[in-house]
Amino acid sequence: MRNRKYLSGLAGFLLAGFLLCFGITAVAAPSVEGDTELTVKAGETVSAEYTITNDEAMESVTLTLSYDREFLTYMSGSGGNNFSGNGGNGSVQLSSRPGEKETSFSVRFQGEADGDTALSVTACTVTVNGTEIDALSGDTVSSEETEDGTETEEDETRASFVIDERTFYVRRPDDLEGFESVHLDIQGIDSRVLKHNTLDLYVVRLRSDNGSYRDNFVYNPETGNVIPFVQMESGTDEVIFIEPEEGVHVPTRYTPVNLGWGPKYELPALKHVIIDGVDEIQDDTNRYLIYGINQDGEKAWYSFDYDKSSLQLFDDVAYQGEQNYILELEEKEIGLRADASEQAQRYDRNMAKRLYTILVLIILLVVLLNVLVIMYLRMRRMQMPESEEDDEDDAGESASNSYVTGNLEENESDFCEPLREGDEDEEEDELELEIIDLDEDE
Repeated sequence: MRNRKYLSGLAGFLLAGFLLCFGITAVAAPSVEGDTELTVKAGETVSAEYTITNDEAMESVTLTLSYDREFLTYMSGSGGNNFSGNGGNGSVQLSSRPGEKETSFSVRFQGEADGDTALSVTACTVTVNGTEIDALSGDTVSSEETEDGTETEEDETRASFVIDERTFYVRRPDDLEGFESVHLDIQGIDSRVLKHNTLDLYVVRLRSDNGSYRDNFVYNPETGNVIPFVQMESGTDEVIFIEPEEGVHVPTRYTPVNLGWGPKYELPALKHVIIDGVDEIQDDTNRYLIYGINQDGEKAWYSFDYDKSSLQLFDDVAYQGEQNYILELEEKEIGLRADASEQAQRYDRNMAKRLYTILVLIILLVVLLNVLVIMYLRMRRMQMPESEEDDEDDAGESASNSYVTGNLEENESDFCEPLREGDEDEEEDELELEIIDLDEDE
């Protein structure tokens, strides 16, 4: 019996040693180093630097920071290959695909008040050989667990959304102040979401298919759409951006646009436009109207200054009154322009009629002159033959008279031969014979 126990103990010891040597793969935990304390001066820019290192090349890195909004306002971030970053409302998320063992991020803030403030790294996820590692704890995060410790189902059995041509899956949400964890049917799948304690508002946690992006989104059960979860202060109100309701009033001269938010996301917003004739031209400012809900459940449009990351309630009543006054002036101006245009068109029509009348009269005058000229020429042709005959007769008579007279007087010797003595007597006899005395015959 003793030998049997000894052998069992030895076998257990050897098995444990075998598992330690071959069955367990050690994963080196990444390290994060960077600034945690900053000295801030109001109106000046301050920067913070962070470096993430690992023993193996990192496929992707995601770093999340938190800061005090009373001292700092997020401006921009940089660093790493294929860098992307977004921030606001006390949180900054930076990501890149370094493909190397080390990568660095730089974050710039604008000081809001003088003093010392703290920055904290709330999350850092590194992907190595397809495995996601939490750089803060050194644990792998490729799978999630429910409250009872059992592993959740795969992505294929989760509700999903397509954002910027990439699929995002619903994951277990992190805790948020003012929200409680509940179950909700999304796309026919039972999903864990966060519900606001006093508002009918739901927040889901989405993770991209490659694990590079993990963010909270506001989920609208009526439309099934999601928008990035953004919570900002407007005076004394805490405002959460939501999807505009169907049929909500859109202020005059505002057109729907998609406001880029972060590297991949968009928020539904409105942009002011200027009417140029019939075209609508968006103004060149970075001001937008975003629909939101405050802690009292009041929904309204808020004016968001993207450059200053500031938010204030949009006074639609005052704006609409101003627009009504502007519309009245524009209508009067349009009426005056229409009258001037009508007068100009009437003048053009009258001038055209006059020109056409003058042109017709000129044509008729030219035709009439041509007719008169043709008639005159024809009359001349009709008179020409008679005058020519008279001229020919006169010319013939004068020519014959002159010819006889000329022959008798000038050429008498040519037509008469010289008379001889005997001939003269014969001629006289002939002449005498030709004289007939009619009285004698009676």
